[in-house]
Amino acid sequence: MNLSSQNTLTVDCTRPAKLYRYARSQWLERSLSLGEFRLRPAAEYGDLLNDPARRDDELVRLQSTPGECVKIEILGQRRIINPIGPVIYRSEIRTNYVVCCFSRVWDETLFHSFTDADACLVINEVEEFCERMHAAADAHLPGWVGIDGAVTYGGRSALGPVFSKANQFAQQQEWRFAWMPSTPTRALTAKFLNIGSIENLAKIRLRSADPVN
Repeated sequence: MNLSSQNTLTVDCTRPAKLYRYARSQWLERSLSLGEFRLRPAAEYGDLLNDPARRDDELVRLQSTPGECVKIEILGQRRIINPIGPVIYRSEIRTNYVVCCFSRVWDETLFHSFTDADACLVINEVEEFCERMHAAADAHLPGWVGIDGAVTYGGRSALGPVFSKANQFAQQQEWRFAWMPSTPTRALTAKFLNIGSIENLAKIRLRSADPVN
């Protein structure tokens, strides 16, 4: 997909070979047998005080560029200002939205990051899984706009601020599903998608299991 303005920006939307969801086995069993997935409102992540791996302000993104890489010109005066420190950019997402998060990697240390996780749902047939997720969302959330893609860490994502996060979360290598309501709103409750059994698309590995090849 190409997004064009003054420059051409290429967005790689290639999905990974596998997806991984680290969570409690009781919820993953429902995902496997029923195809049930909870979509969490983005604003909730800022309230997870005891969950540093998930706590984040998902409605505001702060990014920086080294001052030596930025030139500021005062229009009409031909004056150039050289910043003496990093230049901070703030992007505000003007509506709440819902997300469902996976990882692109098998990493046993993520069990320690997500302290409540005792299992991992491994999606082996990613394309079919993603298409079923979007089909269910189209039926359950008519008029909403959804996309799935890789999160960019420490910089701007071509998919927008919803897919940009701070470097501190880079180990998670997140692949994110996000849906925006047709009308901007701050008041959202969790949504549930039911895509039917995915036992032919996925399997569950317990925390004590051998690493996935």
